[in-house]
Amino acid sequence: MQQQLISKFTRRVAFGLPGGQSLPEDPVAWAMSQLRSVPPIDILERDGTRRADLPADMKLLSDMDEVMHAFVDHQRIEKESFEKAKSLSPREYEAYRERTVGTPYWRLEHWKEVQARETTALFGGAPVFERFWHFWTNHFMVAPGNQNNDTLIGPYQRALRPLMMGSYREMLWQAVTHPSMLVYLDNNRNTGPRSKAAREKWTTDSINENLGRELLELFTISPSAGYTQQDVEGTTLILTGWRDMKPDKWHKGQRLGTYFDFDRHEPGSQTVLGKKYTAFFKPSAKLEDLVTDLANHPATARHLAHKLCVYFIDDDPPAEAVAKVEAAFINSKGDLPTVHQAVIAACWETIETTRKFASPETWFLQVLTLAGAEPPRTIPLTREVRGIKTPYLLGDLGQEIPRCPQPNGWPIRSIDWISKEMLDRRLRVLSVIGGEERRAGRSLDMRVKVSMAARRDLSPESPALPLFKQADMFNDLRLGLVAFFASPDILWS
Repeated sequence: MQQQLISKFTRRVAFGLPGGQSLPEDPVAWAMSQLRSVPPIDILERDGTRRADLPADMKLLSDMDEVMHAFVDHQRIEKESFEKAKSLSPREYEAYRERTVGTPYWRLEHWKEVQARETTALFGGAPVFERFWHFWTNHFMVAPGNQNNDTLIGPYQRALRPLMMGSYREMLWQAVTHPSMLVYLDNNRNTGPRSKAAREKWTTDSINENLGRELLELFTISPSAGYTQQDVEGTTLILTGWRDMKPDKWHKGQRLGTYFDFDRHEPGSQTVLGKKYTAFFKPSAKLEDLVTDLANHPATARHLAHKLCVYFIDDDPPAEAVAKVEAAFINSKGDLPTVHQAVIAACWETIETTRKFASPETWFLQVLTLAGAEPPRTIPLTREVRGIKTPYLLGDLGQEIPRCPQPNGWPIRSIDWISKEMLDRRLRVLSVIGGEERRAGRSLDMRVKVSMAARRDLSPESPALPLFKQADMFNDLRLGLVAFFASPDILWS
C-alpha cells in the first residue's frame, strides 16, 4: 500500500518513475530537492547530446535581439506571401505558403519548443520542477494569435523558468511586460485617448482592455476580490504605452524587446482598487507600483493558493491545504520556492484522500516515463512526413501545445478532461504507441517495464488487473498498454 501511495505521489507532482526503478524512501524530500536550481532545457537525446537528425539551423531562440528579428521576419514573410498571391496560381501559392510560412513558423517553431519541453520533462532530472513550470506557463498563458507571434511564445515560456527561483512579484512583472504577452493580448496597440499620439493622430490605435482585464482576473486578485469595470479601465490606462520594440528604421540602435512609449501613455493619474497611481517624473513607475500592489494583495495569495491546489491536488481541494499554501505565500512575501514546497507538502498530506485526473500532456508524459519510452521524434518538415509528431498527438488528445484556445489557459479541473471521446482518444494513442514500439523493435523492453510498473501501481482490487494479466500472459503489448495506462489507478493520481 505504501509503495502505491509513493508512486501515486510521484505521478501527482511529476510524471511518475519507470517500472523497475526504486521509489524514494522519503518522497517529499525527493520532490523538494528538485526545486533548488533551474534545469537546462534543449532538444537533447537521453544522454545529453543534441539530436543528430535535426536540421543544422534548428535551435531554440533565446537572445532577445534574435527573438525580435525572427518575429519581424515572420511578419514580413507573411505580408510578402499575400503579394505573391497576385502572380501565382492557387496550387503554386499554396506550395509557396507551405514552404515559407507553414513549415518554418506554424509547424517547426512549435515542434522544436514542444520537443524541448517534453524531452526535458523526461530526461532533465527534475520532473517536479517541470510540473511547476507547466503550471506557470499555463497561468501566464500566451498562445499563437493574430499578430504572427509564433516565434515569441517559446522564448517567453522559457524565460519564466529562472523566475521560479524568485518572488511572484518579479515573475508577474516579467510576464506582463514581456513582448510576447504584450503582443498576444494586443497591449502593443493600447494607446491612451489623451496621449500625444492620439491627440496628434499619429496612430489609429486606441484603448485595448485585454491585458488590463487579465492582469486582474487571471494573474492576480481574480473576480472574487470584487473589482469593478472602473478598476479594469484604470489598469488599462496604466498599461497604455507598454509596447514591443522591434528592429525597424525608426528605432535603430535601441534595445529590442519591451519599451515604454511615453507618447502613447495616458497622462495624469489613474485609480485602481481605490488607490491613485501617479508618477510625474517616471510615468512607467505607475505600472511598477500597480504590479507590486497586486502581487502582494491578499486576494492574489488566496487565488493562487486555490489554483495551485486544484492543479496538483483535487478539483475541490481540502480547505486546510489551500490555507497552508496561502499562508506560505503571505508569510514569504510571495517567494515561489517556499510556495512550491508548501504545495508539495500538501500533496503528500492529502494523497490518501484526494485524487486528480491527469491532463492529456501530463498523462502522455506519464506513459512515456513509466514505460521507459522515447518521446516521438518525427520532424514535421511537410504534411506528408509519416510518423508520430508530438504536438499533433497532443492535439489528438485535446491539448495541442501551445495552441491554447483561450487566455485563461488549458483546463486544470479533472472534470474538464473526462468524457467518452477524450478517453477513446487516449486508447487510440496507446495503440499507436504500442505499434510504433513494435515496429522499432523495442516492444520487449517496453513490455517488461510496463509489467514491472503494473505490479507496483495496480491495486489488487483494480478492475484493470485481470485484463492486464491476460495481456501479460499473451505478450500483447497493445492490450497491456491499454489495460494499464487507461486504468483508474493511472488515469487518477
